[in-house]
Amino acid sequence: MEETTFTADPMRLMLAAAVGIVILLVLIIKFKLHPVLSMMISAIIIGAGAGMPLEMISDTVEKGVGKTLQGIALLVGLGSMFGGILEVSGGAQRIAETLIDKFGQKKAGWALGLTGLVIGTTVFFEAGVVVLIPLVFSVAKQTKKSTLYYAIPLLSGLASGYAFVPPSAGSVLVANALGVNLGTMIMVGVPTALICMLVSGIIWGNLVGNKIFTELPANVEEIKDDGKELPPFGLVLGVILIPLVLILLSTVSKYMPIPAGIQSFLGFIGKPFLALTIATLAAMYFLGIRRGFTGAQLKKILDHSLRPVGMILLVIASGGVIRWMLQDSGL
Repeated sequence: MEETTFTADPMRLMLAAAVGIVILLVLIIKFKLHPVLSMMISAIIIGAGAGMPLEMISDTVEKGVGKTLQGIALLVGLGSMFGGILEVSGGAQRIAETLIDKFGQKKAGWALGLTGLVIGTTVFFEAGVVVLIPLVFSVAKQTKKSTLYYAIPLLSGLASGYAFVPPSAGSVLVANALGVNLGTMIMVGVPTALICMLVSGIIWGNLVGNKIFTELPANVEEIKDDGKELPPFGLVLGVILIPLVLILLSTVSKYMPIPAGIQSFLGFIGKPFLALTIATLAAMYFLGIRRGFTGAQLKKILDHSLRPVGMILLVIASGGVIRWMLQDSGL
């Protein structure tokens, strides 16, 4: 961690941070201001409130954007492309439907929570919601239960996978900030994500779903079979697990009695950007080309999936500014 050139009074810094977070929430929730602008305003308030020189505040904003996006921007783009292929090929839907069949409708919350966790390790939270929320409505319509009963486990699984399990951009960002090995992050993150999904998804979802009944949206109809053949469950799961396996091999290889050349190679392909690149290429081939997609169709899918990336990067960068403002204030 870099040395700070300014150290605020601890109490003043904590007060400034608390005020900044409160203002952030008020701007987003009450005034509906865009998150990027809200986080930038909050970061500046924290810096000024802590007593940072104005010139240092502007320097920290610029550094915060660069440091946060360093090593993460490529993962954001790759994750978007990977998610786009999973969506169009029906891969995410296959994972969910298979688990629902295995668990049964009575435990569909478990199936959707685990699906969200698996999908969340490689794609963005928003992308996972768009792809999988129709299945929530479909199951809720069949069982006549509150949509919250199934939506909460799905959202919890997506958030837990994205937050704790590499190569998701969120977990890699946290690992880089804390200096944690990504293989270790996976080994600790998987059980942590499962516990979070269990508590905030299954237990809380059951409690809320049984107490609060929410109707299906008026314009939602049960999912109908569009005639598209979904890819095999094992193939989809195998493609999704590629980056996790490569990252784990990279970590484990350091402790294995293998030639230095092989160890170096495993360490190289276990880098998050390369592991996710390999997974994206595998998805393009096995879920795309081998299933009848043309090169032009795949390009269109990837182009479409990359459209929201710019805004996502801005949100991530502005959030990073708050972190660096606190660090440079001496937190």
